[in-house]
Amino acid sequence: MIAEKISKKQIIINAAADLFKDKGYKAASIRDLATKVGLEPSSIYSHIKSKEDLLSEICMGCAQKFTEGMDQISNADMSSRKKIEALITLHLDIAFENLASITVFNDEWRYLPDSVLNEFLILRKDYEKQFKKILMEGKEEGKFEFQHTDIVFNVIIKTLSWSYAGVKKYKKEELQQELTSFISNALHKN
Repeated sequence: MIAEKISKKQIIINAAADLFKDKGYKAASIRDLATKVGLEPSSIYSHIKSKEDLLSEICMGCAQKFTEGMDQISNADMSSRKKIEALITLHLDIAFENLASITVFNDEWRYLPDSVLNEFLILRKDYEKQFKKILMEGKEEGKFEFQHTDIVFNVIIKTLSWSYAGVKKYKKEELQQELTSFISNALHKN
């Protein structure tokens, strides 16, 4: 019985991600969600607490995947270049695993309730700090060449965020190869 509730809850979370992606968090209603999963609006609350909780689960679920991935990559015994390649793979793995959730994570996080938003922003800042540290390590090793870490970081992160739009258009391997080649060549010191 417990497994059935968890399973139904996950179905609701996935449907909410699709709905928030398509309509936006603010425009989506619990009634829309209930219709999408075939429940009465009042019945949906036996599986979830609120629309805010759904957004929190979606965004924090993605944030946790990024945090865990970054921790593994930043602590791995590999070159800075290989770490950047692993980060590209991490972003694409998460996007290809659940495009709706990553889109909501990217576009709708601003609507998180304050208590969750604070934790979300801490995780995000830590991720950015570790990403920039990898970039700086590559620069210090003489492998990367750039002037401003913030500019390079933002170009890479915006490119990776754009790649989520490419998930439906390109095969994962194709997107990964092109992005890895582009970013590596842009960072490479001649």
